[in-house]
Amino acid sequence: MIKKFIYLAFLCLGVNGHSRWKCPRPRDENDENGNHIVFQNTANKEGPCGPAKYGYNGITELSPGLQTFVWEESITHKGAPYRINLLDKSGKIIATIMDHIPHNDAAKTTMMEKRYTPYKMTIDIPNVKCDECSLQLLFLMTDKTTNCGTEYCTYYADDDDCIGHTDESEGICAGAVPTSGACKNKDTCFSVYHSCVDVKIDGNVCLSHFSGGDIQDKDWPYKNNSNKNYTSESAEWENSWLLNIPEKFTKEEGKNLCN
Repeated sequence: MIKKFIYLAFLCLGVNGHSRWKCPRPRDENDENGNHIVFQNTANKEGPCGPAKYGYNGITELSPGLQTFVWEESITHKGAPYRINLLDKSGKIIATIMDHIPHNDAAKTTMMEKRYTPYKMTIDIPNVKCDECSLQLLFLMTDKTTNCGTEYCTYYADDDDCIGHTDESEGICAGAVPTSGACKNKDTCFSVYHSCVDVKIDGNVCLSHFSGGDIQDKDWPYKNNSNKNYTSESAEWENSWLLNIPEKFTKEEGKNLCN
């Protein structure tokens, strides 16, 4: 009965987009008592990685090259694209690894963890030596921005949780957190979820000499959308893999991060 009440409460509030890393496990997989978090960490709006400190749930060691990752969605959010960034320990974006990953609009809403919709993607880990970095998964809720009159929104790391307007007298956009305050930018993506995995990358290039920026694979078909505004973006997925893209992105590579 309690679970049903919570579920209905979420629906009434219009909270319709939740996602998190699955493999490897996210920084906030467990609570302060070491108990596994089933649902709440799929709804983390606190950037860049939520309230948990770096390394709270361990560090995943990675090597440069192709590596398959998995994330999952609990409450679906139609047309909401994903973005994967490399962060330093402070949470600053060092590089964008993959951007404008289209949503699976066939995903089903559920609060049962075993039924969350999984997404698989093989990405290219950069050749950088970083003992304290994070991979950040952003889930940009563009249905909220488009429904509030902004067809294309821009991601600002310091302005991704606000009421949807720069003037509070204009009201609160549907789905925005009422207490989040006015936005700094009129075109901001005002509702974004965050999930991070803390990693150690054993590359050859020192972080201080790593150029960073947009380092997306040249064959990523949505690369040309990068650094442009976000809107409703979806495509077909099958068996957790995105369809109609080069095989390198849909072939299992690297070590099994689900162990």
